[in-house]
Amino acid sequence: MFFHAQVVEHAAEGHGLALYYGGFNGSEETTAGVGHEVVAALDAAGLSTQRGGSPGTSISVTPLDWRRRLEG
Repeated sequence: MFFHAQVVEHAAEGHGLALYYGGFNGSEETTAGVGHEVVAALDAAGLSTQRGGSPGTSISVTPLDWRRRLEG
């Protein structure tokens, strides 16, 4: 699972966080399984997720209350 700087900026603006995922063997079955595990973990943590039906679509965590880390 990963995300990049543009996705973080989008999330910080209040649009949710898109998470990308995949399996190491390139199989759609493996990728779908990883997606199911990620969604289950996020749901268990109390986060709301949306996911398209295809293994090639990202997982969206919305709504997301993005907060800047306090420094010091």
